[in-house]
Amino acid sequence: MLSFHTRDSWSLSTTLWLPAPLLFAALWLTAPREWPLWLATAGLLHVFAGVWIGRPLTLACLFALFDVAIFPLCVAVFRLNAQLPALRFVRRPIIGELIYPLQLIFSIFCGSLLLNLALLLSGYPIAPLHFFSWVLAALTGILAILPLLRESKMPSHPRFNGREALLLAANTLVLITGYFFLPPLWQGLNMLLVQTTVVLLSVFALSGRGVGALLLIQYLIVVLATQQREGIFYTLTPDLIPAIWQAQWYLVFSAIFANCLYQYRRWIQQQQALAASTSAIIIRLSQTGSCVVFRLSMPEEEIHWQGSTEALFPDEEKTLSTLTLLDAHCDTPFLPGFRAWYSQQRESSFAREVVLQTLHGRQMRGMVMFHRIGNTAHLMGGVSLFLTASAAESPAAR
Repeated sequence: MLSFHTRDSWSLSTTLWLPAPLLFAALWLTAPREWPLWLATAGLLHVFAGVWIGRPLTLACLFALFDVAIFPLCVAVFRLNAQLPALRFVRRPIIGELIYPLQLIFSIFCGSLLLNLALLLSGYPIAPLHFFSWVLAALTGILAILPLLRESKMPSHPRFNGREALLLAANTLVLITGYFFLPPLWQGLNMLLVQTTVVLLSVFALSGRGVGALLLIQYLIVVLATQQREGIFYTLTPDLIPAIWQAQWYLVFSAIFANCLYQYRRWIQQQQALAASTSAIIIRLSQTGSCVVFRLSMPEEEIHWQGSTEALFPDEEKTLSTLTLLDAHCDTPFLPGFRAWYSQQRESSFAREVVLQTLHGRQMRGMVMFHRIGNTAHLMGGVSLFLTASAAESPAAR
C-alpha cells in the first residue's frame, strides 16, 4: 500500500514498488518446489491491493501476473550462471558485477514490454514513461538486496563484528541526518557527493554482508525520504515523480559501482591468499623432494594442476582430475583424514605421508599436503616425492 502512494496522478501505475525485493528474496532463499506458494500469495496480495486503490479487476490481475512471472525468471537465470560453461567468464570480478544488472535489465525489460502490450490490448492508455518506470522500480529494489542475498549463499559468512556494526550505524546516521534533519552547517555542502563518498569509502572496510546491508539501508532511507518529499532529490527537483526517478537512478548506479569495487577488492585479497597458500605448500614440500601443486575446487573435489605431473605420474595427468582418483593411487588412503580436517575448519593445513603407486607398478614414498585459501571454500594442495624414494629407484642406487 505504501508503494501505491507514489502512483501517477493521471494513471493507475506506480513509480515505486517495494514488494519487488521482498518477492525476489523469498524466491532466492527457497527451493523451486516452494515457489508456487510464494507466487500465489504474492499474486493474491497484489490483486487485492490493486483493487483497493481503484484498479479494475482485469488490470489488477494483469499487473499481478507479470509481477509473479518475471522474478522467478530472474532467479532462475542467476542460478544457471554457475552451471553453464559459456557463462564462466562472469566469475571475473568486474565483468560478473556488470553481467548481473544486465541480466536483470533484460528480464525485467521483457516483462515490462509484455505487460505494456497486454495493457494496450486491454484498452488501457499507456504512456512511454510507464514502461521505464516499471523497469526502474523493480530494478532498484532487486539491486539493493541482491548483494546481501548472494553473500547468504557463500560457504562461510562471518557475523558482523563491532567495527562493521559501528560503521553501518555511522552510515545510517549520516543518511538519516542528511535526508530528514539537514543541519544548517551542512547546507553549503554537496550532500549527494558526500553520501556517495561515504558509501564507497565504507566498501573498503566492510565484508560482503556489510556492503549488502549498507546498500539495503541506503535504498530504504533514500526511497522513503523522497516519497515523504524530503531529502536531496526532492530538494533538487521539487516534484515527487521526477524526484523518485532521480533517486532510483542514483541507487542503481551506486549499487553497481559499490559492488564492482567490493568484488575487485575481494579478488585482490583472494589472489594474495592464493599466493600465500601456494608459497607455504612449496616451502614445506620442497624440503622433502620434488613437488607439484594443484588447486582443489570444493566441494566437488576437482583437481586443477598448476604444473606438469610427469615426474610423479607419467602419462596420467588427465586421469588424476579428482581427489578420489588421487587417493586411489595411494596405498595408504588419506581421503578420510582430509575430509575430517576440512569439515572441522580449525587448522590451516593438512599433511599426510603416503605411498604413491603409478599405473606402471612403481611405488614411491611421498607426502600429500593441503592448505586453506583465506576464507574461501577452495584449497591449494601439493604432492611431493621423497628424495630417498627417488634415489632408491635411480640406476646409481641399484
